[in-house]
Amino acid sequence: MPDIEELSIEDREKHYFPCWGCDIPVPLLNNQPLLRVFCPDCKEKYEAEKEETLKEYVRLKTLVMHERALRILEKQEAKLFKYKDAAEAVLDFALTDPQKFSSSHEMIAAMELIRHNVKVKVQYKVANHRVDFLIPKFKTVLEIDGYMHKYHKLKDSKRDIKIRQELGEDWEVVRIPTKYIEQNAGALIRAIKELYKFKQQTRRKNNGLMPEWYSDREKTYYEKVLSQEG
Repeated sequence: MPDIEELSIEDREKHYFPCWGCDIPVPLLNNQPLLRVFCPDCKEKYEAEKEETLKEYVRLKTLVMHERALRILEKQEAKLFKYKDAAEAVLDFALTDPQKFSSSHEMIAAMELIRHNVKVKVQYKVANHRVDFLIPKFKTVLEIDGYMHKYHKLKDSKRDIKIRQELGEDWEVVRIPTKYIEQNAGALIRAIKELYKFKQQTRRKNNGLMPEWYSDREKTYYEKVLSQEG
């Protein structure tokens, strides 16, 4: 790279580019695209600020998600103080490891499980998949399914089969759509138990398999269980 003082203004523009932070000319590498370039000092400062900004973004996102969870509960639970300890535990856990919850509905499920003293493993790895909740007490993997899951039924079904193959035939994967969490979070524990029982009974009647009609029957069962008073 020639010295900058030896170059014409036109050549300087070809070989150097102003630092995004301090405008000091920075030599360009061969075929380097003319994006943001930094001098060494500004690059270090930029990376540090970017990391801090990302941390703050994740923290604020977690707080907003937690607040939304409480607002959802407020619409269905007059005595929200019943959730206070569980809500604080979930928030502390989420701030410590923001990757543990991807939605307000998962936070609500965690609060419901915690306040009933049900021990769970969150974002637990089973058969190369991360499950929302592993509940040993109920031999259940609990998945909280958002709106888009209705377009991934086949993919989810194959995933559930692999998970049961890993955990054993006495385990079930129970999927609760988020809309039911919004309707009646207080019915979650009962729904898990009832759906586990229903799936096990259905398998016994069908040589261990889930028949094609099961999805529609399961939906009806969801609505029946979750429509009851929590």
